[in-house]
Amino acid sequence: MKRPHPDAAAHPFDSLRRALLGSENTLLFILAVAVGLATGAGIWLFRLGIDLAHHLFQDMLARDLLGPVLGGAGIVVTLTLVGALVGAIMARFIGEERHHGVAGVMESVAYGGGRLRYARMPFKALASVLSIGGGASVGPEDPSVQIGANLGSFLAQRLHLTPERVRLLVAAGGASAIAAAFGAPIAGVFFALEVLLNGEFQTSSFGLVVLSAVVSTVFMQSVGEGEAEFGALQVSLGSVAEIPIYALLGLAVAPAAALFIRTVYWQHDLWHRLHDRLPRPARTALAGALVGVVGLFLPQIMGAGRETMSEVLNTPGGDFTVPLLLLLAGAKLLMTSASVAGGFVGGLFAPSLFVGTMLGGAFGRLAHDLLPNAGLSDPQVFAIAGMAAAMSGVIRAPITAILMVFELTNDYRLILPIMLAAVVCLFVADRLAPLGGVYAYALARKGVFIKQGRDIDVLGDLNVLDAMMTPAPCIHYSRSLVDLRDALRESGVHGMCVVDDRGMLAGVVTLSDLQAAYDSGRREGKVADIAVRDVATTTPDETLWTAVRRMGQRDVGRLPVLESPAVRRPIGILRRSDVMRAYNRAITRRIEEQHNAERMRLHTLTGAHVVDLLVRPGAPVAGKQVKAVKWPAESSLAAIRRGEKLIVPHGSTEIRLWDTLTLVTDPEEEAKLERLTGQPRT
Repeated sequence: MKRPHPDAAAHPFDSLRRALLGSENTLLFILAVAVGLATGAGIWLFRLGIDLAHHLFQDMLARDLLGPVLGGAGIVVTLTLVGALVGAIMARFIGEERHHGVAGVMESVAYGGGRLRYARMPFKALASVLSIGGGASVGPEDPSVQIGANLGSFLAQRLHLTPERVRLLVAAGGASAIAAAFGAPIAGVFFALEVLLNGEFQTSSFGLVVLSAVVSTVFMQSVGEGEAEFGALQVSLGSVAEIPIYALLGLAVAPAAALFIRTVYWQHDLWHRLHDRLPRPARTALAGALVGVVGLFLPQIMGAGRETMSEVLNTPGGDFTVPLLLLLAGAKLLMTSASVAGGFVGGLFAPSLFVGTMLGGAFGRLAHDLLPNAGLSDPQVFAIAGMAAAMSGVIRAPITAILMVFELTNDYRLILPIMLAAVVCLFVADRLAPLGGVYAYALARKGVFIKQGRDIDVLGDLNVLDAMMTPAPCIHYSRSLVDLRDALRESGVHGMCVVDDRGMLAGVVTLSDLQAAYDSGRREGKVADIAVRDVATTTPDETLWTAVRRMGQRDVGRLPVLESPAVRRPIGILRRSDVMRAYNRAITRRIEEQHNAERMRLHTLTGAHVVDLLVRPGAPVAGKQVKAVKWPAESSLAAIRRGEKLIVPHGSTEIRLWDTLTLVTDPEEEAKLERLTGQPRT
């Protein structure tokens, strides 16, 4: 009797994989369609759940049941109850997460091979349904992206695909989710490429992501959803002469976008102080009460705010004055931050669009008041451009923002204002909040920096600017050799750039050249007499690999760095020692990236966190042996890094000030470890 293969029972999906796998491309094609269909269905059910929760909590409970007794305050009680319920679900089934929402998906794609903990997703979706339907000031897009990404990861993992294919299907799921949630398939595709795949673009990945987005959009349209969010707006545009005004709009929205990012994490730190004082259900209930109180006076800020946005975009005048629009933008920013930091589950896409709409609408009305006879576009056009600007500044995905707003409005005439406002806002916001958008900022706070594009050779990934010494050590060609000797001695370098009267490079002179001149008895000469005129050079934007190769070809130990190929003014010098230091720094970063990847895999498989904590002055563990420290029950000290030395700890190992402790811990115990190691209170 023939026995079944021992792996058959262990991997029931393998037979399906072998049956489908006529070729790998065939399998991926089928999986892309499956991800698109499953995501479309998931988003449709997600929307139905939000509508049901809205009816139960806001209509039946707050209005019908509590309204006759408490009046408008019924919404405060309702949001408090919803907050407690959401907090209980998250505490019981999810626990503390390393990163929330899209940021977690980004880290998994970059360092975890796209392996998501999909078993948790139903509970996150339920918490999000309750949060949005109950009235918390959050949007549905982050949970939508997680639904699609987890479905893609689930299928890929169950079929034992390679990490590259897992990442691809996660991106396809994210694109499908945005396409289904907003009726914006093109924006969904570029969201996956810009945000989830972090700028990595390949023809094969593009095709599969597009296929999934199209399938999910078709599904939504087949069930009566998926139309343009705001329909065809009836707006009139001014002349092309007003286009520069949209640059001013982008400039005006940029500080708000940067403030949005910083406020989210300022509130996160603020609410984190309550971590040990209040259980999670109580914290989220408190956040719900806060949002409810503000919602009593400004009900427009509750939920995703799409009805309010639609009203602003479809009402030329209406009741939305400039002060009211500015007040709504500020209140939405604060209450979204409080909702997310307080424990509600939702996204930041829709709130960023809301803030941009209000600011753009206010800008447009002010422009009309100041220039009444200028024939400007309707204020709604400025509101639409403000949407794109805010989203570009908050998410830092300009192509996604431009295409998203274009697809939401379905009016090609608006593309130029949208593009200009978005790119100006991006440029300015990037300088006001340089760590990146709201998702990249969340990762950066944990020490995770995801590199743009594909991973390439270490030196090829660095520019001369990253390694060169500045300023360039220079000496005029008319100076004496005695002056050269003194200059070399004072600067501590072995070579200098020789410059002419205009400060332009005329050659290079080295300590060896000076020594040769002294040995031949030419002590009274000029620098010009011994300088090498035919000099290999480089520029700051040239890759370090190209510069190193030129050093080797010319057998020189240094290259003058010129301002540009056309301007031969030396601004620095590149030496072999500079190259080695830059290389070592790059290798260190590469090792840190690999370390982050291993951390992510460990977290995906076990739920444990790996944290590095510096032992600071006043830390309770400083000066103690490992065995004398009362470590949290669910924590383990894995390693101690002391300077360049790595120590495997034993019970008698002494922990010293400024040691870096690597600990494996349950997320709930991280705050206790921070206190033990003397981390500053945030």
